[in-house]
Amino acid sequence: MRDRRIGDGAGLFFLGIAIGASVALLTAPASGANTRARLRRRGEDVADYLIDTGKDLMQTCEDLCERGAEVAGDTAHELSVKYRKLHDYSKELLDEAESILRHARAVAIGR
Repeated sequence: MRDRRIGDGAGLFFLGIAIGASVALLTAPASGANTRARLRRRGEDVADYLIDTGKDLMQTCEDLCERGAEVAGDTAHELSVKYRKLHDYSKELLDEAESILRHARAVAIGR
């Protein structure tokens, strides 16, 4: 949730920069053709920057998703191994308890 707020804030920040730059260029004492050309270049620069930043963000998200899947898989495997060991140990204890009870019953009947 926090990451989304940061992304929203960054987008608004860059939008503010673009609007501020546009207003500054429009109010600057230059010809209309020069101003439009500078606005177009600035717009292209901002668009390129946003596209590159977006691609970097997507790659980071993909990397985090892959790492999260690896961690989850590793954790699931560890739990599976531990549950299998617990199952095997419980079976050994049950078999031992059953053996003790049979022996106790044999001793009790033999008396």
